[in-house]
Amino acid sequence: MRILPLLFALLPGLSTISHAQDASDSPTKKMKESVHEWIGTMREIQREEDHWERDREVLEDQRDALRAEIEDLQKLVADAKADKAGAAEGAKSDTAKRESLVKAKDLLGVEVRKLEEELVPMLDLLPQPLAEDPRVKELTGQVRKDVTLKGDDASKGLTKRLNNVLNLLSEAEKWQQTIHLKDELRVTGDGKKLNMKVVYFGLAGAYAVDAEGEYGMVGRPGSEGWEFIENNDLAPAINELVTVLNGDADAKFTNLPIQLK
Repeated sequence: MRILPLLFALLPGLSTISHAQDASDSPTKKMKESVHEWIGTMREIQREEDHWERDREVLEDQRDALRAEIEDLQKLVADAKADKAGAAEGAKSDTAKRESLVKAKDLLGVEVRKLEEELVPMLDLLPQPLAEDPRVKELTGQVRKDVTLKGDDASKGLTKRLNNVLNLLSEAEKWQQTIHLKDELRVTGDGKKLNMKVVYFGLAGAYAVDAEGEYGMVGRPGSEGWEFIENNDLAPAINELVTVLNGDADAKFTNLPIQLK
């Protein structure tokens, strides 16, 4: 599980708290129960992330199949060039190969278009910092443009278009594998524009807090992109999380809610 290493990194703080308890183990018991609940929540997050993983694996399987088809296609092209000047008796064979080449190219065009159409709706699930990364932004723009190609243009540049899809999926997967702390400008419910620290847990969710620790927000991806809901009651806890990630405080357990659906 990718997020659990963060929990294990914080466990030294839990141990210190545990040894500081008096003879009664009631507070320690409550802390252990909180840790078990946190682990359960992380497992739920993992199940959500697995949906993305399964989609990625399907696309990668399609990628491997397409790459094999591309290799076959390249071999057919090379063979066709070698046989072009052949004897008259080989003309029929050449015609068959050319027909096979056309069919392979048509199939490749269909599969690449399918990948593009499946990927485009998922682009809104990319967090703002990832979506605005120059490389990701360029790839996203190209995929959105390619998916609109019509007629003869829809069968052009297939290898490059396939690589654009695969590279974009690779960038999303790299983001998914870790926790990110970013600076972002957010607007509060009362209209204030604040520079906030935002903690992204891969593609699953995020928490934001202003420099004074007064305003807090919870972010999650939706059908129309990421949405941040103000929750100032969580500001102190989010601020503690940020200070730990910044290295400005010792590791400690931070209890924050998460919405899985």
